Amino acid sequence: MANRAPRRNSNDIEELESAFNKLSDKKRNSGSGYAKTADNRIATILIICISLLAVAVVVGGILIFSMLRNEANNDTIKSKLTIMGVETNGMSQKDAETALQNGFNQAYAKKTIKATIDGKEIEITPDILGVKLDTATLVADLMKTTKDTKDFDVTKYITVDRAAVLKVLQDFAPSVSASLIESEAEIIGTAPTSITNIKGIDYLSQIDDAASLSLKIIKGTPGTKFDTVALRDQIIDAFLKGETSLSYQCTVSEPKAPDLEALLIQCYAVKDAEVEEKTFKVIYGTYGYGFDIAAATEQYEKAGYGETLEIPFTWTAPAITVEQRQEELNEILFKDVLSTYTTKAGSQGNRDTNIELASAAINGTILYPGDVFSYNGVVGERTTEKGYKPGATYVGGQTVMSVGGGICQVSTTLYYCTIVADLEVVERECHAYPSSYTPLSTDATVFWGGIDYKFRNNTNYPIKIEAYSDNGDVTVTLHGTDEKDYYIEFESVHLDTYPYDVIYKEYPADNPEGYTDGKVLTSPYTGYKSEGWAVKYDKETGEEIERIKVSTDVYSTRDKVVVKIVGGEEEGEGGETGGETGGETGGETGGETGGETGGETGGETGGETGGETGGETGGETGGESGGETGGETGGETGGETGGETGGETGSESGGESDGESGGGQGGSSPIEMPIIPG
Repeated sequence: MANRAPRRNSNDIEELESAFNKLSDKKRNSGSGYAKTADNRIATILIICISLLAVAVVVGGILIFSMLRNEANNDTIKSKLTIMGVETNGMSQKDAETALQNGFNQAYAKKTIKATIDGKEIEITPDILGVKLDTATLVADLMKTTKDTKDFDVTKYITVDRAAVLKVLQDFAPSVSASLIESEAEIIGTAPTSITNIKGIDYLSQIDDAASLSLKIIKGTPGTKFDTVALRDQIIDAFLKGETSLSYQCTVSEPKAPDLEALLIQCYAVKDAEVEEKTFKVIYGTYGYGFDIAAATEQYEKAGYGETLEIPFTWTAPAITVEQRQEELNEILFKDVLSTYTTKAGSQGNRDTNIELASAAINGTILYPGDVFSYNGVVGERTTEKGYKPGATYVGGQTVMSVGGGICQVSTTLYYCTIVADLEVVERECHAYPSSYTPLSTDATVFWGGIDYKFRNNTNYPIKIEAYSDNGDVTVTLHGTDEKDYYIEFESVHLDTYPYDVIYKEYPADNPEGYTDGKVLTSPYTGYKSEGWAVKYDKETGEEIERIKVSTDVYSTRDKVVVKIVGGEEEGEGGETGGETGGETGGETGGETGGETGGETGGETGGETGGETGGETGGETGGESGGETGGETGGETGGETGGETGGETGSESGGESDGESGGGQGGSSPIEMPIIPG
């Protein structure tokens, strides 16, 4: 670097000012004598200053000249870079611009690049590329560069006509592109005119020989295309890297396979014979008419692009016939006895007819899962048109005659089976008085228009009711499919007893009713409180699993009402003769009174309950008497026989909701008489 002129510092200036001040002071102090001397000194100082200034100007000029000469010597490229074959080190700006432009012309300006697109070539010439170099900016940046670097990127100073390249590629695209044609499929031909079941041809459906449906498929062709913008960018990148060729693969779109699953919906699907879920009835199967989707798919995959396939429909028989399905069903339906129970009341005329009709009404009834059985709903109203006959029943605690008396024995027997089969009881009421043909708390009374007995089939399979009667005995069996690992026993538990009272009703000896002393006007019933329990036992071990209380029941007490004659010779004697004479009277008159004594049973009932047996057997014999027998309906009949013996006769059996038996429990035990007609 050139030498620079020395600069004066602040100390020199301060010395000049100090000297000047001293001269001024001397002038003032010495007066005019010193004036001349002071002027000389000032002149001297001025001369010195001017001299120093001149020296500074000369030195500064020398320095500026030196700097300008050095700048002229430094206007060259210092870095050692070879760009486009040009060694640029030491070149001036002008020389570098000329040399680099020549190098660019050789390296880029005359170069063509070839692109191969799916086997077809296209040339991108220099005219298309329109490549240019910004030499001024390139050299200016090189002049600033002092480091030797291999990362110097000359391509950023090169421009290409990108729009022109894109236009050429867009014009070329149709020659290598193809539109995608999707596959097509349809069902053609003549459809079957009928495919319904033909009665008498078992499970087979009608086959229409005139049907000629087929599946028609036209396989599509692939689509090809390329991204002209992306290819343009690749061509330019390759060109700037010095490459002269490149390859490009077009995007290929395959045609989608037809949705054969959807077409199957239009076919006639084969259907095996099946069981209707609600009714468990076997439903006929049907032939299928269509195509094999697996085979059709395989043919499609093997076909060439644009090829047409035609696949005929075929008939397919059901794999399971109605006979096979019925056999399967028979193996599980009604194969087990879920429960069975018999109640015995003995033959009793009208009553036998009534229970036969009620048993026949429910016999064969099938309950499907979830169905609710209604006794009144199935048996219906008990009418003379249906063959039902009058029988003793209870209304308000009194015995009356009504049509259908006795059918509660059927509902009771069914109720017992329901509990043992572990079915769900929906509605049930006990009788007003105990029934001799079944234990306490195991009965179920019914009355048309009022009390009903209902239960639900809570199993997974149908249940069939089998019911029949024989001389006053009723048997009910429930058939179904037993899936339980336990069995149930129905137990009756006696909790309390409510004895009846004897009430004497006075009548004069000449009473118009003709009552005799000791005549029983109302048969007695002992009341009870009891519970019914369902006890579960393990089928394998027999061990008790669980005890479930089914019901708590209270059976009413009915007092015994006896005639007492007041006045006349019989007073005081009637009470003693009571049961003794009643038996004789019954024996004498029972067989003769017919309708009066027992309606349908005639003399047979009176004889059985007459004096020979009434006093001794009490309720046991009364149970054998007809529904229409006894003191309630027979006047002088055998019903009087049990008058004094504790009301053991109970011969008024036979009402629609009564127990239809005599006092089978004997002694203080009442005869079974339900509360209301069923």
